[in-house]
Amino acid sequence: MTRSPRGRHSRSIAALAYGVLFALGVSACGLGVDASPQLVNPKQVPFGLLHPSTPTTSPEILGQYATIYLQGPQRLVAVSRDVPAPVTAARVLTALGQGPTSAQAAEGLQSPISTAAPLTLWRLGATSVTVNLAKAFTTLAGENQAVAVAQLVYTLTALPGIASVGIRIDGKKAKVPTGKGTLSGGPLDRADYATLAPI
Repeated sequence: MTRSPRGRHSRSIAALAYGVLFALGVSACGLGVDASPQLVNPKQVPFGLLHPSTPTTSPEILGQYATIYLQGPQRLVAVSRDVPAPVTAARVLTALGQGPTSAQAAEGLQSPISTAAPLTLWRLGATSVTVNLAKAFTTLAGENQAVAVAQLVYTLTALPGIASVGIRIDGKKAKVPTGKGTLSGGPLDRADYATLAPI
């Protein structure tokens, strides 16, 4: 059976009208919501959806602030230091070993413990840490040794859950000066260096 030209013409007009209405709907409202999945021309997808941008900085690289303690004119001074996230005892030790910034040094802050860098984490316990110091620590004068260990103790016990610090020098157990003028093999806590506590 041959279809009449008039019928074909009517269907063509209907298809064209549907296409115009669809295009108007897309341009007015973006991509519409269909009852069933539809194949969409990529040129009609809003810019950026086909190729979403990726973050330039991953969460692992973002820094966090930790508190380290430097030597002030008479007592320790707490300063903030940017360290990689997450904040760990090992990363805080690295920051402490770097000493004061140039601006902090200009303000008179010092860091005797930096003489004994690298400061390495020897053992991490439930509530305590043991730190290994370079042999250069023994070249510090007695008073500076006490300040240096006080820096370690205050810095590490500022971390959640850490209450005391043990010291090794060049991998060997050692007795170090306390703020009370005595020698101790540890574990050491803030009470041992109360005379150097920040005001």
